Amino acid sequence: MKYEMKIALPVYKMVYSFLFMGIIVLVRPIQSTTEIIVTVETYIALLAGIFLADTYYQEFTSGRISCYYRYGIRKKIISVIQRNLIGISYLLLLATLAYWGFILWYHPIHVSATPESVLYGNVIAASLASIIFVGSFGFTLTNLTQNMGIGIGGTLVLWLLMTSSVMDHLPDYFQLFLLHSSEAQDGILLPYYPSRELYAAVGIVLFGI
Repeated sequence: MKYEMKIALPVYKMVYSFLFMGIIVLVRPIQSTTEIIVTVETYIALLAGIFLADTYYQEFTSGRISCYYRYGIRKKIISVIQRNLIGISYLLLLATLAYWGFILWYHPIHVSATPESVLYGNVIAASLASIIFVGSFGFTLTNLTQNMGIGIGGTLVLWLLMTSSVMDHLPDYFQLFLLHSSEAQDGILLPYYPSRELYAAVGIVLFGI
């Protein structure tokens, strides 16, 4: 596990990912706590596509692939699963830090009667689904093309498409970042979980390709 942690979380990836989310907190001011999910989920998803893109491809770029080929198929699968789980866990930690960064930096107004712990839970749950899908897309595209540039570029194009107004013309189930008002009409924005469950399931399948 120590080896997988070293591969999945090299210092340079931790530095650029932390700086990325830190900059997002600083340049995206908010006024109410319900706005946090809009920013955290979308940008942590973009980061996931870049962060997880080379989870397996590093074996080629580092010249370790000949040694890696000696592993049995079961050991290879376990190794890749462990690396992705480590990466996803780290990204969720970043999402948590970003959430509290917004709270502490902007002191947003809490306009809803819903407890902040519930709002936080929604941010993390929605972020997890988005991380799995967009991260798996970058991971799979990089491995299929054997090219990091294509993997990251394709992820960026996908992210731009999924955050554009084009998605408004699709059924709700196909809108990954869709939010809706709560039935109580108390100003809270809730993730549309059916679409996130669908995309998370697709992401799990992509990780297995």
